[in-house]
Amino acid sequence: MADLAARQYGVVTRRQLTNLGYTEEMIDHDLATGRLQAWHHSIFAVGHRGLSPHGLCMAAVLFRGQGALISHQSAIWLWGLESKLEIPVQVSVRRRGRAQDAIGLHHCPALRDEDVAETERLSVTAVPRALLDHAADAKRWRLDRAIDKADRLGLLDLGAVSRLTDEVRGHRGRGPLRRAMVIYTEEGFTRSGGEKRMLAALADAGIRRPAVNSLIEGYEVDFFWEPERLAVELDSREHHRSRQSFEEDRERQEALAMAGIETIRISGTRLRREPRNVANRVAEHLDRRHRDKAA
Repeated sequence: MADLAARQYGVVTRRQLTNLGYTEEMIDHDLATGRLQAWHHSIFAVGHRGLSPHGLCMAAVLFRGQGALISHQSAIWLWGLESKLEIPVQVSVRRRGRAQDAIGLHHCPALRDEDVAETERLSVTAVPRALLDHAADAKRWRLDRAIDKADRLGLLDLGAVSRLTDEVRGHRGRGPLRRAMVIYTEEGFTRSGGEKRMLAALADAGIRRPAVNSLIEGYEVDFFWEPERLAVELDSREHHRSRQSFEEDRERQEALAMAGIETIRISGTRLRREPRNVANRVAEHLDRRHRDKAA
């Protein structure tokens, strides 16, 4: 029993114990002496009352049986895309079942083979499906953060996400996920954190997408709107830590100004704190530049 519990994050089932040769009397004795703690009448924690987050996930899938998958926010946590597991643990199954207090149950008969994965010895929905389910209920900033983390961990398969959103037309998360993925599928996008935040803010404000990381007058510019001759540069403390980078930025701005290109600078801190205000200010600059050019 100890070896089995060690492989399953301290959790065993009644059936597993009987397969190991335990009788009902032996199980009752271990429950009475505290060696087993009942999580459910058929699921037990071995040697302790509390379960770790991984133990809770294991208990949930063992209780639901074969084919059960950790899903939704629980899958997002298990893949390392959020730092905290929310309770109840979310589980998806193809067949119908009855919800329990400790388990949020989802009936998903249309789960595809590609939606099934395993990580950390737990059956779980694959990352694309986890993001789709998460998108149905999560606030936009949480979804963006999970996608960004998946990208940085090398878990974001753009093709798999695209195929999934093409196929599940009735899912509530389809629209939010597709909108959140737009900035990952545009050409010329390097996907730095600041660029993603800026492009997402511009898209949410309905501002047409600029050229990204374009070579303008011999200099690489973060964002550039050609008709208005407006450039936007993102600043960070790390970028301006050296005197050389400070001087190079001034030289670049002067050269762009000589070419009739106005440059505005936006700090990464400001963009994180007030993305909507940043996008609105960019829109005002674009409108002003358009009027000036027309005049």
